Amino acid sequence: MVVKILLVVFVILIVNSCQSDQLAEKNLHSNLIIKTGTVCGWCTVNDTLTIRGNAVRYVNYTKCDNSKPVVEKNGQLPNSELEALINKLDISELKKIDLNSCNVCTDGCDDWIFFDNGSQSHYIRFGKGDPKLQPVQLFIDQLNAIKIQYSKAN
Repeated sequence: MVVKILLVVFVILIVNSCQSDQLAEKNLHSNLIIKTGTVCGWCTVNDTLTIRGNAVRYVNYTKCDNSKPVVEKNGQLPNSELEALINKLDISELKKIDLNSCNVCTDGCDDWIFFDNGSQSHYIRFGKGDPKLQPVQLFIDQLNAIKIQYSKAN
């Protein structure tokens, strides 16, 4: 009888252990916010991808009206995809980049990225292909791939 009770207690401990691991994995990046977007002159493009933890939101405003998006999509990033993205980011390298372009001021386009993990944050605004982005280019490429995935019409 004692062996059965110990076995039941052992099984309960294992189940609870697995559940707390899953909760820890879900909440691992709960403070994380990554935003990226593109804004162009003549209101041709004005979109934003927001990642908060695993939640993803993509919006695209066109025709100079920021009150109501033309496209709005929501989703969830799998933990593996979020980890792959984060692993490509060296936050210290990102923070070294001091860019605040204004191509939109002359009817061009600017891309931008905002990162906040609760203890550090940084914002850059840049033109495509800027050589100063090289240290974080893999992160930018991965982030753009996610944005393209959400921007495609379904």
